[in-house]
Amino acid sequence: MKKSFSLMEVIIAIIMLSVVMLTLLQVKSDNIFLVTKSKEKSVFQDYIQTAININEKDNINENRYLGKLYTFKNDDIRRELKDIKIKVKKEEVDTASFKNDVVNFSITTYETSYSIEDDIKKNMYSFKIKL
Repeated sequence: MKKSFSLMEVIIAIIMLSVVMLTLLQVKSDNIFLVTKSKEKSVFQDYIQTAININEKDNINENRYLGKLYTFKNDDIRRELKDIKIKVKKEEVDTASFKNDVVNFSITTYETSYSIEDDIKKNMYSFKIKL
């Protein structure tokens, strides 16, 4: 009757535990990476929301620096916003004219895209109605 484990059984058990631990560590590092990327994306979306201006010209194509759009007394916030460049491009997408006996009007559709470093892009659509 055998009362102890053989050396081979112990080595195989240690190898199996090592494989399981390495797998768990890899899953943990992947999850941390995803959480970090998600937080970074959320921060970039907040920056874009800060740069949105609904009352602007019809066709624009410019780069905006958040540090120039807003002035803060807090140095930490100013330093954070200083180097953030948002590309703004507004262009006319479509124009539709409607004519009948009562009223004539046209609807112009504009697309404004806000982007940071080709990572985050937000499109907004606006309409102008001319009677």
